[in-house]
Amino acid sequence: PNPVTIGSPTGWDRTQVSITGGTITGSGTNRVVNVSALGDAIITVNADKKSSQFKFRCKTVPSPIFKIGSGKARMASVEFKNAQYCRAELENFDFELRIPVVSADVFFTGANFPNVAQEKLTGYNISTLKNLSKCIPGTTIIFDNIKVQAPEGLRTIDSKTYTLQ
Repeated sequence: PNPVTIGSPTGWDRTQVSITGGTITGSGTNRVVNVSALGDAIITVNADKKSSQFKFRCKTVPSPIFKIGSGKARMASVEFKNAQYCRAELENFDFELRIPVVSADVFFTGANFPNVAQEKLTGYNISTLKNLSKCIPGTTIIFDNIKVQAPEGLRTIDSKTYTLQ
C-alpha cells in the first residue's frame, strides 16, 4: 500500500481518479495505490473534463540489512552489549521505510562458550537474550533465519555474524 495525496482544483464532485498498472482506493485528497507490476504506473486525474497524468514509479523494496550498533562485523564487546536493540536497515533506497525485526535464531560460540549456545530472539530487543551477559572479546554471535515484517509480508533476510573484540 502506497499512500498518495491528490489535489483537485475543481472539487471532488467533479473529479475522477484512475490508475494503470494497479488500483487506487480512498476518497478526496487521501488515496492508497496498490500496484500489480514493477515499472511505471500512470495516475490520471480528470477534473472538470481536464485530464492530467502523473507517473508513479513501482519498485521492489530491497531486502534490508540486519544491524546491531554500528553494524560492523567486528565490534567491541561493550558496544554490542550496550546496543540493546537490533534493526533491519534499507540501504540506498529512495525513501525511509521502517522494517521491524520479528525473530531470529541466535548462536553463541567462541570465548566463554565451550559449546555452541542457541536462543530464539523474538522482536528487536537483544537485551532479552540470556547469553548476552557471557559475551566477551573473542565471542562470535550468529543471527540466522532472521524474519522481518516487510510491506508485502514476512520476509527472511541474510544472516549476520558479529565477532567481539
